Amino acid sequence: WVQGPISNKIGFVNNHTVCYPCGNYILFLDTETKKKTVLECQTGQVGAFAVNGNSKVVAFSDRKLNPFIYIYTFPELNKLRELKGNVQLDYTLLAFSFTGPYLASYSSIPEFVLSVWNWQENILLCSESQPGVTATALSFNPMNWQQLCFVNESSLTIWDIERNNEEHYLKRNPVKFPDEQGSLPPHEDFFSPDPHSENPYYGPVMPISAIAGLV
Repeated sequence: WVQGPISNKIGFVNNHTVCYPCGNYILFLDTETKKKTVLECQTGQVGAFAVNGNSKVVAFSDRKLNPFIYIYTFPELNKLRELKGNVQLDYTLLAFSFTGPYLASYSSIPEFVLSVWNWQENILLCSESQPGVTATALSFNPMNWQQLCFVNESSLTIWDIERNNEEHYLKRNPVKFPDEQGSLPPHEDFFSPDPHSENPYYGPVMPISAIAGLV
């Protein structure tokens, strides 16, 4: 209890060691030997937290003005990187990709910014603001690091990380859920337009691409 409240965030940093934030510390517990190892956050309370068992690293932010994201190795507990964005108050979520050196972060008020980093190179690849949106979960597609699953209290969004040479961009793809009766909202078909829709075109029903002269 001296170390602070125990968080409900937990992860395996290797096959037999779990870790979790606790106040100003990250605690590592060997499930076989019951040995505990402690990593202290030198700048205050631990905020957002993530662990990557493949790379054997942990990431966490500090709860202070203009916070950083820190990357540490295990079991050496060496600091690899300090990631600095434009966040003023707090990071709420962190997530490692399953493959590749990538980390996603989400910040709280006032920015509400989703960001993707190459943490090994200490490079911010891309970011996108979502004003007023409070996230509850964030994770990478285990099979494709270029897809992020973003969840808030009312919706789920898949973000595609697109690349053009050295530039990266986030593209939003909302996921539609069934209503209370189990019915999905109508799907907009770009290839077979509804002939009964309010459309000034009065010719034969054709795909939109054909009307545009693309085929």
